[in-house]
Amino acid sequence: MAFSKCKNNYSEQRAQSNLTDMKHLQTIIPILIFVSISMDLIAQIDTEDKSLNYFNKTEAGVSFGIGSFNTDVYNGIQKKVRNDEIVVTIQTINGFRYMNRVGIGLSLGVELWQDGLFWPIYGYLSYDFKPADNTFFANVYLGYAPGYRKASSFYQEAKGGFAFSAGVGYRMKVTEKLKFMYEVFYKYQSLESSYYNYYVRNDSVIAKQRIDNRLSLNFAGFKIGIIFP
Repeated sequence: MAFSKCKNNYSEQRAQSNLTDMKHLQTIIPILIFVSISMDLIAQIDTEDKSLNYFNKTEAGVSFGIGSFNTDVYNGIQKKVRNDEIVVTIQTINGFRYMNRVGIGLSLGVELWQDGLFWPIYGYLSYDFKPADNTFFANVYLGYAPGYRKASSFYQEAKGGFAFSAGVGYRMKVTEKLKFMYEVFYKYQSLESSYYNYYVRNDSVIAKQRIDNRLSLNFAGFKIGIIFP
């Protein structure tokens, strides 16, 4: 009976948190669009060095949790929980490409998790396999993803931290000022969280201790995007 009541309370809290997530998204997405448009306007200013070209890449993707992570301890035995998070990502990257081969820039985005919301800020580095409009490429994102993940009946709440992503993909020319890309990638996300060390006797908790820890979550996913110019 007590478990059923706790489950209902969690469902209500999750529904309220989802409404909060949508309000955050309504605020964040216009900001990302504004940044993208502003950088495009700046890029219209010609530079003397024609080997250095401005670009904007806007992409959306979905990734799936892989592996598992440790959670609460019961009488010396630590439990594990499967990472079943599904993450939807929208981000924009603004930067410069040198000799149509090496790209460097800054990425801003938003990630909507099943149980959380994050705002990743990355430094971006890419390499094209050949200096052409249609080519395979590899890239790396390195930075920090502030935000939160809500608690559930299986684990405690968590705050965002260091994040890393690496992927390979293919870019193709659509028009003179527009390219299309798709990519497969791996993502690592560090979270600041905690777990409880429970001492149980006769199915009753007689003592518990909270322990702060750092979680390492892994994901695999797929992106599509557009690139200007």
